[in-house]
Amino acid sequence: MESHTVWIIGGALVTYGLFRCWYVGFGKRVSPELRDRMKLAMEELGIPEFQRRNVLQFLERDDGKDFVMVNLMELKEPRAESRKKLTAYSQIFLGSLLRRAGHPVALATAASGKIESVNVSPEWDWEAAFLVRYRSRTDFAEVMLETLGSEHHGLKLDALARTLAFPAAPWSLIGGPRILVPLVIALLATSALYISALYTGA
Repeated sequence: MESHTVWIIGGALVTYGLFRCWYVGFGKRVSPELRDRMKLAMEELGIPEFQRRNVLQFLERDDGKDFVMVNLMELKEPRAESRKKLTAYSQIFLGSLLRRAGHPVALATAASGKIESVNVSPEWDWEAAFLVRYRSRTDFAEVMLETLGSEHHGLKLDALARTLAFPAAPWSLIGGPRILVPLVIALLATSALYISALYTGA
């Protein structure tokens, strides 16, 4: 095998390895110290007891794997102003999330009011659904510690008339980064090998 072929294949494998380490992580569980910090932060901010209990239970049951947070949202009036506030919040929040290999999975805007409901107040509707992928529950806790009580979190609270969020796992996404990135790396490596073969054979 020629040296340039080794370098191309080796480079592709190293690139994929680095991506996998970053995107998938190492299955790190939430530490007791991080859980205690979350508990204290929520208590200081006056988060309702049932929400604190659910968050701590979620952290205690950590399996080291990724998950998605499902968000249902209804904006305050005037909606244009609320969208600006929510966009300003998202720019900061998503920056923190992306550094930890988290990213939006799906965003859907309601096309009408609800057409089916069970034991839900008739006047309650959701304007949008937003799914966000977190690499781990450790990342979730760290992002929340940067977010709760912050100025940009205040923008989100000012923008929303109501919201509901819950974590979902296990989950799956066809054609997500876990599949697309290796395919792109393989395509680039194959193209490089082909161009190299043409050049060396000329």
